[in-house]
Amino acid sequence: MSLSLQLVVDGVAIGVIYGLVALSLLMVYRSTGVLNFAQAEMASFSTYVAWSLIVGAGLALWLGLLAAVVLAFVLGVVVERVFVRPAGTGRPLTVMIVTIGLFMLFNSLQRDWWAGGPRAFPSPFPAGTVTILGAQVSWVSIGILVVATGVMAALSALFRLTRVGLAMRAVVDNPTASALMGISNRRVISLGWGLASAVGAIGAMLAASLLLLDPGTAFALLLFSFAALVLAGMTSPVGAVTCGVLLGLLNAVASSVEFIGTDLSTVVTLLVLVLVLVVRPGGLFGKVAVVKV
Repeated sequence: MSLSLQLVVDGVAIGVIYGLVALSLLMVYRSTGVLNFAQAEMASFSTYVAWSLIVGAGLALWLGLLAAVVLAFVLGVVVERVFVRPAGTGRPLTVMIVTIGLFMLFNSLQRDWWAGGPRAFPSPFPAGTVTILGAQVSWVSIGILVVATGVMAALSALFRLTRVGLAMRAVVDNPTASALMGISNRRVISLGWGLASAVGAIGAMLAASLLLLDPGTAFALLLFSFAALVLAGMTSPVGAVTCGVLLGLLNAVASSVEFIGTDLSTVVTLLVLVLVLVVRPGGLFGKVAVVKV
């Protein structure tokens, strides 16, 4: 019982991180129709900057984390305006290739500027564990759940209760109508890229608190987050988070099985994803369109 609870908490903790990054992918996809394959690398880059500010420059922990989130927001806006927008609207394949190039760029920068192997990221959460129903649950996992839930609640409030959030929803739902209403679609899209980049950076910093900070981690984060988004049907924010948690739980359970272990857990998790999509091509939360001929 205690081991099972510990496994569930750890699985949900990594799962909500997948959900956060999946949300950042969804925000860009819903507004532009493009999957930003550089999302996780941009988030990892911001996390390395946070590490440099806190460990290298001696900046206070929370100031370093906040500065990295602000940097991630600015980076997202710059990437949209300098690289994505000139590639042209209405050409998602071209923009997708641009994001793949950015993926390689940010990965190379991290390997060059922060060479020397994995690093321990300064965790904002207390060390040690707490006993819950007989299980030893780490404070890091609890902290990740609290922060991730808070970020999701803040995003929900932003999109439902603020003028900026409502403008972003209007651009996503009907760009033509929003432009006729006086909303600057380009400005809102830039804001969306910045917000998505900031959310992704928070997810990457939470992951670094649980794992080690390493350039290779970003690819695994992108892989599982993209899988969560596809499993959700590419449309539902709630679905993206839910499927992220499901994948985190599945991966944790698979890792605990003796004949699978951590080496094969990723393969098993993605195999289950493929099987689910065979049964439900539209994902767990998506809808399959029926076309009458």
